[in-house]
Amino acid sequence: MKRSLFTIYFLLTAGILFSQAKKISGTSGKPFVVNMSDENIKDFHPNLIHLDQHPIPSAEYGTKKAELDQLRALKKAELQNIPQQKKTRGSAPNPVVIKGIQGNTSSSVPNDNDIAVSNNGTVVSVVNSNMSVYNDTGKLLVNKRSLTSMTAAVGNYTWISDPRVIYDPNNDRFIMVCFSGSVSTESVILVGFSQTNDPAANWNFYTLNGASFNDSTWSDYPIISISDQDLFITFNQVKDNVSWTIGFKQSVIWQIQKYEGFAGTPLVYDLWSNIQYNGGNLRNICPAKYQTTTMGSNTYFLTLRNVASTNDSIFVTEITDSKASGVAQLTTRVLTSPTAYGFPPNVPQKLGQYLMTNDARVLAAIYENDYIHFGSNTINPQLMNAGVYLGTIKNISSATPTVKADIISTATQEFAYPSMTYVGSSNNDHKVLYNMSHCYTDSFPGASVMYKNTNEDYSDIISVKDGLSIVNRLTDTVERWGDYTNIQHVYNNPSRAYLSNSWGKSGANNCWISIVDHIDFPAATNEIIKNSNSRVFPNPIPENKFTTTFTLSAAQKLRYEIVDMQGKLVAIILDTKTKTGQNEFSFTTDDLSKGNYIFRIVGEKEMIATHKITIE
Repeated sequence: MKRSLFTIYFLLTAGILFSQAKKISGTSGKPFVVNMSDENIKDFHPNLIHLDQHPIPSAEYGTKKAELDQLRALKKAELQNIPQQKKTRGSAPNPVVIKGIQGNTSSSVPNDNDIAVSNNGTVVSVVNSNMSVYNDTGKLLVNKRSLTSMTAAVGNYTWISDPRVIYDPNNDRFIMVCFSGSVSTESVILVGFSQTNDPAANWNFYTLNGASFNDSTWSDYPIISISDQDLFITFNQVKDNVSWTIGFKQSVIWQIQKYEGFAGTPLVYDLWSNIQYNGGNLRNICPAKYQTTTMGSNTYFLTLRNVASTNDSIFVTEITDSKASGVAQLTTRVLTSPTAYGFPPNVPQKLGQYLMTNDARVLAAIYENDYIHFGSNTINPQLMNAGVYLGTIKNISSATPTVKADIISTATQEFAYPSMTYVGSSNNDHKVLYNMSHCYTDSFPGASVMYKNTNEDYSDIISVKDGLSIVNRLTDTVERWGDYTNIQHVYNNPSRAYLSNSWGKSGANNCWISIVDHIDFPAATNEIIKNSNSRVFPNPIPENKFTTTFTLSAAQKLRYEIVDMQGKLVAIILDTKTKTGQNEFSFTTDDLSKGNYIFRIVGEKEMIATHKITIE
């Protein structure tokens, strides 16, 4: 749409800046077709973990850790002597957990969780780094297909990670995004579109250049959303050979016409970069997902000052139209929250282990009926512990939107990694379900859910899964918790939602999937919920897994191979750059025939390791 002089005047007076963002237009190559149910595809579920991550996000936090722990202990002791107000929440009805099951767990670090559900009840669950599909009877259609095997047709054996998945209710299709490589020379973005509403069948997979700027940066941490015509993917560009905590260069937005993806023709896209406000790059840009089937051609994005000790700024970026329109512009304005957020502390587990909360970036955002709801990790300054920052922006399209935000934690309960979904049914029905990770004092990490009604009252926080052990996978005392969670309502049954989150079991993060209803609706529909048919999901099939650890004195590209006893190559499981220090590699052996094999790790100049494997 063409903007009038009046519209431009209105935007300027509303404090909206037309960004100096740069835009690269391009077209992808043709897709390669992947059949998720193809039993002829060998799948070794490769998994490479750098055990020496030392994931403290900043030097500043490291110097303050002892002081922060001391303040936390003092606050806890002080608050335990004060009667706790049990009903600070609880004004809204509690959500009902219908069913919960162990999901498609992997041994990756971190165990990122995403989920998408179609109108016919088909569930696509992804974690680092595999995908499972269930149908509406609970039958497992695809069992933990690794992302590496799914994308093998492209000929790229580099480590595939950070999967995101979304359901398009208007086209009754699924879209999945992940990436390959952690250096610019290997950085590839993989985008998949299901050809039908059956995600267990054929997908069109495309590759995009994850190092598009010739500046030695690679694409990390995708977040996705869709509009009526486009797919949006945000990425962080991270400098080569530097930790993501300090190597950030900029955040970018891919705007891709989605209909070509469904049809299997080359993708048409715009790549937005140099996204700034007052000369500073916006960091960790999060798109707001449409929550109703009436989707517009514009999309909003949110950004916080994610590494600030305290801040009240909320940056709202908008791409004003579709790629096909040819007139889309990128604008940014800043709003002020009445509640400040801040860099979150890590969360203590038992036995001296901590869970990493990364920073205060916007982790999830949704758009419904001119409202945006969003969430991030934060410090609770009253308790000096980790909480979730849950915000609402009302009348976002107006010149004067209003912001409200709450920080959720208690003296004995710390929370992180929120996600949310809309569960209302009318324009004035702003109901939201929140999914978040928890870690209780003297307990283990698990998953919780909470409901907010139209009056902005919260329910109690309901645990959907309590952990059974600490997470202890790295050599450091700070463990990766899980970089994101997700919850999605069923579009043709908005009172029901599916969530995916992490929980501690056997020393590792596991995936937990729950079906949740809210019961805050007119009495006429209550009987439907009471008699609803709970879905029973099968447990994952046990795996035969081979695991080895090794130490590198210098980073180098390694090839992980299986050969038979005559030295003939059976499979290249992975081919990727591996970091200095201690590493762990594992793969499953289910797709190997009975017999003896040699597994070997081949370096650039030498053989790193060899192991004999016997399959009985």
